[in-house]
Amino acid sequence: MGYTFTLRAIYPYLGELAHAAWLTLGLSLLSIALSLVLGAGVAVLRRSASRPLRVVGTVYVEVMRNTPLLVILYIIYFALPGLGLRLSSFAAAVIGLSLNSAGYMAEILRAGLIAVSAGQFEAAEAQGFGRFQTFRYIIFPQVFRTIYAPLGNQIIAVILASSLASAVAVDEVTSWMQTTGSTSFRFFETFVVAAIVYLVLCQLVNIGRLVLGRMLFRQEEGVR
Repeated sequence: MGYTFTLRAIYPYLGELAHAAWLTLGLSLLSIALSLVLGAGVAVLRRSASRPLRVVGTVYVEVMRNTPLLVILYIIYFALPGLGLRLSSFAAAVIGLSLNSAGYMAEILRAGLIAVSAGQFEAAEAQGFGRFQTFRYIIFPQVFRTIYAPLGNQIIAVILASSLASAVAVDEVTSWMQTTGSTSFRFFETFVVAAIVYLVLCQLVNIGRLVLGRMLFRQEEGVR
Protein backbone atom coordinates (compact mmCIF):
# COMPACT_ATOMS: atom_id res chain seq x y z
CA MET A 1 0.00 0.00 0.00
CA GLY A 2 1.42 3.39 -1.03
CA TYR A 3 2.14 6.31 1.24
CA THR A 4 -0.75 8.77 1.71
CA PHE A 5 0.21 12.39 2.27
CA THR A 6 -2.07 14.01 4.87
CA LEU A 7 -1.70 17.00 7.17
CA ARG A 8 -4.53 15.91 9.45
CA ALA A 9 -2.19 14.10 11.83
CA ILE A 10 -0.18 17.26 12.57
CA TYR A 11 -3.12 19.65 13.02
CA PRO A 12 -2.86 19.44 16.84
CA TYR A 13 0.71 20.72 16.64
CA LEU A 14 0.09 23.81 14.51
CA GLY A 15 -0.33 26.03 17.58
CA GLU A 16 3.18 25.10 18.66
CA LEU A 17 4.38 25.78 15.12
CA ALA A 18 3.14 29.39 15.34
CA HIS A 19 5.17 29.91 18.51
CA ALA A 20 8.20 28.26 16.91
CA ALA A 21 7.91 30.48 13.82
CA TRP A 22 7.79 33.65 15.93
CA LEU A 23 10.79 32.44 17.91
CA THR A 24 12.70 31.75 14.69
CA LEU A 25 11.88 35.22 13.38
CA GLY A 26 12.84 36.93 16.64
CA LEU A 27 16.07 34.97 16.90
CA SER A 28 16.97 35.79 13.32
CA LEU A 29 16.18 39.51 13.46
CA LEU A 30 18.07 40.00 16.72
CA SER A 31 21.07 38.13 15.36
CA ILE A 32 20.98 40.12 12.12
CA ALA A 33 20.93 43.45 14.01
CA LEU A 34 23.80 42.46 16.32
CA SER A 35 25.90 40.98 13.52
CA LEU A 36 25.41 44.09 11.40
CA VAL A 37 26.69 46.33 14.20
CA LEU A 38 29.60 44.02 15.01
CA GLY A 39 30.36 43.49 11.33
CA ALA A 40 30.50 47.26 10.76
CA GLY A 41 33.06 47.56 13.55
CA VAL A 42 35.16 44.73 12.15
CA ALA A 43 34.96 46.22 8.64
CA VAL A 44 36.31 49.52 9.98
CA LEU A 45 39.14 47.60 11.67
CA ARG A 46 39.93 45.91 8.37
CA ARG A 47 40.21 49.32 6.72
CA SER A 48 42.17 50.91 9.56
CA ALA A 49 45.53 52.59 8.98
CA SER A 50 46.84 50.68 12.01
CA ARG A 51 48.37 47.31 11.10
CA PRO A 52 47.57 45.67 14.50
CA LEU A 53 43.90 46.66 14.13
CA ARG A 54 43.81 45.29 10.59
CA VAL A 55 45.29 42.02 11.85
CA VAL A 56 42.63 41.78 14.58
CA GLY A 57 39.87 42.35 12.04
CA THR A 58 41.36 39.86 9.59
CA VAL A 59 41.80 37.15 12.23
CA TYR A 60 38.20 37.57 13.37
CA VAL A 61 36.84 37.29 9.83
CA GLU A 62 38.94 34.24 8.97
CA VAL A 63 38.07 32.41 12.19
CA MET A 64 34.33 33.04 11.89
CA ARG A 65 34.10 32.30 8.19
CA ASN A 66 36.09 29.08 8.47
CA THR A 67 34.48 27.63 11.60
CA PRO A 68 31.15 25.80 11.23
CA LEU A 69 28.30 27.57 12.96
CA LEU A 70 27.34 24.34 14.70
CA VAL A 71 30.79 24.15 16.31
CA ILE A 72 30.48 27.76 17.48
CA LEU A 73 27.08 27.02 19.03
CA TYR A 74 28.44 23.94 20.79
CA ILE A 75 31.38 25.89 22.21
CA ILE A 76 29.13 28.63 23.56
CA TYR A 77 26.38 26.40 24.94
CA PHE A 78 28.27 23.28 26.06
CA ALA A 79 31.90 24.32 26.60
CA LEU A 80 31.58 27.76 28.22
CA PRO A 81 29.64 26.41 31.24
CA GLY A 82 32.79 24.46 32.09
CA LEU A 83 34.54 27.81 32.43
CA GLY A 84 31.80 29.17 34.67
CA LEU A 85 29.79 31.00 31.99
CA ARG A 86 26.34 29.47 31.59
CA LEU A 87 23.92 30.93 29.05
CA SER A 88 20.33 30.14 28.16
CA SER A 89 19.79 28.27 24.92
CA PHE A 90 18.28 31.36 23.27
CA ALA A 91 21.14 33.63 24.37
CA ALA A 92 23.72 31.09 23.19
CA ALA A 93 21.99 30.85 19.80
CA VAL A 94 21.84 34.64 19.40
CA ILE A 95 25.51 35.05 20.31
CA GLY A 96 26.62 32.20 18.07
CA LEU A 97 24.59 33.37 15.07
CA SER A 98 25.70 36.98 15.58
CA LEU A 99 29.39 36.16 15.88
CA ASN A 100 29.31 33.91 12.84
CA SER A 101 27.26 36.25 10.66
CA ALA A 102 29.41 39.25 11.65
CA GLY A 103 32.34 37.66 9.82
CA TYR A 104 30.34 37.73 6.59
CA MET A 105 28.77 41.12 7.31
CA ALA A 106 32.24 42.58 7.82
CA GLU A 107 33.40 41.46 4.38
CA ILE A 108 30.22 42.74 2.73
CA LEU A 109 30.61 46.13 4.41
CA ARG A 110 34.33 46.24 3.67
CA ALA A 111 33.62 45.69 -0.02
CA GLY A 112 31.23 48.63 0.15
CA LEU A 113 33.85 50.80 1.83
CA ILE A 114 36.43 49.90 -0.80
CA ALA A 115 33.99 51.03 -3.49
CA VAL A 116 33.93 54.55 -1.99
CA SER A 117 36.77 56.64 -3.35
CA ALA A 118 39.30 58.23 -0.99
CA GLY A 119 38.25 61.61 -2.37
CA GLN A 120 34.94 61.30 -0.51
CA PHE A 121 36.77 61.21 2.83
CA GLU A 122 38.98 64.12 1.83
CA ALA A 123 36.00 66.19 0.70
CA ALA A 124 34.18 65.52 3.96
CA GLU A 125 37.22 66.54 5.97
CA ALA A 126 37.55 69.74 3.91
CA GLN A 127 33.93 70.57 4.74
CA GLY A 128 34.62 70.16 8.46
CA PHE A 129 32.84 66.84 8.95
CA GLY A 130 33.94 64.72 11.90
CA ARG A 131 34.69 61.00 11.56
CA PHE A 132 31.24 59.94 12.72
CA GLN A 133 29.47 62.53 10.54
CA THR A 134 31.51 61.44 7.52
CA PHE A 135 30.45 57.81 7.88
CA ARG A 136 26.87 58.63 8.86
CA TYR A 137 25.96 61.13 6.16
CA ILE A 138 28.41 60.48 3.31
CA ILE A 139 30.03 57.06 3.39
CA PHE A 140 27.38 54.64 4.66
CA PRO A 141 24.61 55.86 2.29
CA GLN A 142 26.94 55.09 -0.62
CA VAL A 143 28.02 51.82 0.94
CA PHE A 144 24.41 50.72 1.31
CA ARG A 145 23.78 51.15 -2.41
CA THR A 146 26.79 48.95 -3.17
CA ILE A 147 26.04 46.19 -0.64
CA TYR A 148 22.27 46.22 -1.05
CA ALA A 149 22.02 42.84 -2.81
CA PRO A 150 24.64 40.82 -0.87
CA LEU A 151 23.34 42.22 2.42
CA GLY A 152 19.87 40.92 1.61
CA ASN A 153 21.32 37.51 0.79
CA GLN A 154 23.16 37.42 4.12
CA ILE A 155 20.00 38.29 6.03
CA ILE A 156 18.24 35.36 4.42
CA ALA A 157 21.25 33.16 5.17
CA VAL A 158 20.93 34.01 8.87
CA ILE A 159 17.26 33.00 8.89
CA LEU A 160 18.14 29.65 7.34
CA ALA A 161 21.12 29.18 9.68
CA SER A 162 18.84 29.72 12.67
CA SER A 163 17.64 26.16 12.06
CA LEU A 164 20.86 25.00 13.78
CA ALA A 165 19.65 26.58 17.02
CA SER A 166 17.66 23.40 17.58
CA ALA A 167 21.01 21.75 18.37
CA VAL A 168 21.23 23.85 21.55
CA ALA A 169 17.61 23.26 22.61
CA VAL A 170 15.95 26.36 21.14
CA ASP A 171 12.30 25.58 20.36
CA GLU A 172 12.28 27.07 16.87
CA VAL A 173 10.87 25.66 13.63
CA THR A 174 13.41 22.88 13.14
CA SER A 175 12.98 21.76 16.74
CA TRP A 176 9.20 21.70 16.18
CA MET A 177 9.77 19.65 13.04
CA GLN A 178 11.85 17.06 14.87
CA THR A 179 9.51 16.81 17.85
CA THR A 180 6.31 16.70 15.81
CA GLY A 181 7.71 14.18 13.36
CA SER A 182 8.80 11.80 16.10
CA THR A 183 5.48 12.18 17.95
CA SER A 184 3.08 11.94 15.02
CA PHE A 185 5.22 9.62 12.87
CA ARG A 186 4.39 11.88 9.91
CA PHE A 187 7.93 12.99 9.14
CA PHE A 188 7.36 13.86 5.50
CA GLU A 189 4.43 16.17 6.30
CA THR A 190 6.32 17.94 9.08
CA PHE A 191 9.37 18.38 6.85
CA VAL A 192 7.22 19.93 4.12
CA VAL A 193 5.46 22.27 6.56
CA ALA A 194 8.77 23.38 8.09
CA ALA A 195 10.20 24.03 4.63
CA ILE A 196 7.17 26.16 3.76
CA VAL A 197 7.58 28.20 6.96
CA TYR A 198 11.23 28.95 6.16
CA LEU A 199 10.27 29.78 2.58
CA VAL A 200 7.59 32.21 3.73
CA LEU A 201 9.89 33.89 6.28
CA CYS A 202 12.66 34.34 3.72
CA GLN A 203 10.28 35.66 1.08
CA LEU A 204 8.76 38.16 3.52
CA VAL A 205 12.25 39.46 4.27
CA ASN A 206 13.05 39.54 0.55
CA ILE A 207 9.88 41.49 -0.25
CA GLY A 208 10.60 43.92 2.58
CA ARG A 209 14.14 44.38 1.27
CA LEU A 210 12.92 45.12 -2.24
CA VAL A 211 10.30 47.61 -1.04
CA LEU A 212 12.78 49.38 1.24
CA GLY A 213 15.37 49.52 -1.52
CA ARG A 214 12.95 51.05 -3.99
CA MET A 215 11.84 53.64 -1.45
CA LEU A 216 15.37 54.65 -0.52
CA PHE A 217 16.70 54.73 -4.07
CA ARG A 218 13.68 56.65 -5.29
CA GLN A 219 14.25 59.25 -2.59
CA GLU A 220 17.90 59.59 -3.61
CA GLU A 221 16.91 60.03 -7.26
CA GLY A 222 14.35 62.63 -6.23
CA VAL A 223 16.99 64.59 -4.33
CA ARG A 224 19.22 64.58 -7.40
